[in-house]
Amino acid sequence: MTHPQLATASSIDKGIVVLYLVLSFAVGLLASRFLSRRGKQTEAQQGLGERRPAADDSAADNEEEYYLAGRRIPGWMNGISYAITAMNADVAPTYCGFAVVVGLPIAFFYLPRFALAWMIAAMLFAIRWRQLGVRTGPEFYAIRFDKTRSRFVRVYSALFAVTVNMIPWIGAGMLGVHKIFSPLFSEIDATAASLGVEPKVVTLSIILPILVIYVWASGFAGVLITDILQSLIIVAANVILLALVLQQFGGPTGLATAIEQARPAESGEILAAWPAWGHRVLAPMVVLMWLIVPTVGRGGSVDLEGQRIFSCRSDRDAAKMNVWAVGSLFGILLLLTLPALAVIANHPEMYLAEPGIRETAYSLLLGDYLPVGLLGIALAALLASVMSTIDSHLNYGAQTLVNDVLRQIAPQASWLRPGSGSALWTGRLLMLVILGCAIIVTYNADSLIGIAITLGGMYGAVATLYWGQWWWWRVNFWSWLTAMVGGPVVYLTLGWALSQWPWWAEQAAASESAAQGMAMLQAAIGMGLTFVAWVTVTVLTKPEAADTLKHFYRVARPMGIWGPIREACLAEADADWSPPPSGLLMGGLAVAMLGATWISAAVIGLGVLCVGRYGEAAAYLGVAIVGGLGFRTAFNWHLQRMDASD
Repeated sequence: MTHPQLATASSIDKGIVVLYLVLSFAVGLLASRFLSRRGKQTEAQQGLGERRPAADDSAADNEEEYYLAGRRIPGWMNGISYAITAMNADVAPTYCGFAVVVGLPIAFFYLPRFALAWMIAAMLFAIRWRQLGVRTGPEFYAIRFDKTRSRFVRVYSALFAVTVNMIPWIGAGMLGVHKIFSPLFSEIDATAASLGVEPKVVTLSIILPILVIYVWASGFAGVLITDILQSLIIVAANVILLALVLQQFGGPTGLATAIEQARPAESGEILAAWPAWGHRVLAPMVVLMWLIVPTVGRGGSVDLEGQRIFSCRSDRDAAKMNVWAVGSLFGILLLLTLPALAVIANHPEMYLAEPGIRETAYSLLLGDYLPVGLLGIALAALLASVMSTIDSHLNYGAQTLVNDVLRQIAPQASWLRPGSGSALWTGRLLMLVILGCAIIVTYNADSLIGIAITLGGMYGAVATLYWGQWWWWRVNFWSWLTAMVGGPVVYLTLGWALSQWPWWAEQAAASESAAQGMAMLQAAIGMGLTFVAWVTVTVLTKPEAADTLKHFYRVARPMGIWGPIREACLAEADADWSPPPSGLLMGGLAVAMLGATWISAAVIGLGVLCVGRYGEAAAYLGVAIVGGLGFRTAFNWHLQRMDASD
């Protein structure tokens, strides 16, 4: 993928980027000290400022401070941080590339992937995760499974998360950094090349020290504060770009007219609010696959979002986190993709482009509209999205390796004692190990979207178990083993087997877009096969020990099929414990669907507003307002039933 406009970046643009790097560095270093001081003041006001053990005197030596910012972060801050973390290096070229070959219905590329999934996580899981009191996602298994097996489960789950989910994304992020900034350092690259030095070495040696130092020094607090800064930069850059686009065409109606003139035969599907049947890239069947694969299992297991949930100051804030996240993410994606409609008007041939060409749409957009200075802001926004992804993965990856790998392998090691300075230093060193592995990915990868599709398939293969382990008491260690170990094997084997089927191979060979659609279908099939496999194993094997299940039920108060365990706990319960109310699962699903509906209506309404269909926009936004008010009431009702703290 090329970025023609980057080659002409002026000295002013480069200076703006450097200023952004310096600002991020300074803010990251100051963030931890600011939040730590604020937290201590709050504790003192509440009478909680008692003397801590010596190992905890310094925020830098306290794991709660370093990895969870003292568990006092408001939901809105965690939500915005999580949203910007989802904006990796592939987002701008991929989403804008889809926008130029889909048009206004591009919203249906991200609405199915995030709206319902993140609302389900908010309404059914966030509160329960926070109430468990754990620090990481894999720590869940110490409560859910028998202790003789949970140690292995924690180690495997943590290593799976770091190696399959985190390291490839960090590698993709650094590859994105190189793609964005290599043209800026072209003179240095040329000198390095004459000395036999790889251009990627130049890029990473300039960017990574700044990133690592502030993550190393400030911990999760630095991640949060810099994420807010990065969000502001991204929003500002996209608002400016959209304003310039609308100004050129004389407003929303002018933009729609220009598209109709550029592609008269396809203008109906380009400007439609919903995807057209039979569309070559985003047909309804593809939308359905993007709904199923990312949604199923969402919330039943956590990694980066878990860190946001655990660090929230209350149960209510934990639920709000995902709501803020989906709203923030959709706002950013809407501002990113709407200006791409101008590419269809100015470069009508792009509407029929294949992925390798269409991913240059963002480059064309920047080159067409951004003058000197504003281009620097856009470049800083691109870097912001990448840095947020990298710093979040580094921080959480180090935490889970210490908590769920090293402490399980060496439980008596004094140097791993929670809260000790040596444990914190171990985590910091592990950041470098994770970063080193990610650099290997960077040097051996050239395709960002390929990484995303593969990771989506690997996640989908095991996703059904994540709901099962919360919602069905019969799920046991053997269920987990079948899904977590067997699922990826099923997915990879399925890819080989399907490629041998002539019909499948013919469909995938039709175009790059068709190949990506078939890859998502492969992920859905793999999900179904793995689901049948682990359910069969569950039925044929014994459940976990009764005492383990009863303890989990009392602590986690899960929803779903827990009848026998519920009855056993009721028979033994004391006056201080009560089971979750009936109908909680279906009620939460209903509230989640209402939340996904109103926010989707808002996105569609703002989209049609941007092309001058004001009456239609008013109808969608009216639905969004009514639905939003209804969601607010239902949200509070559901949280009350969940016994959420304020």
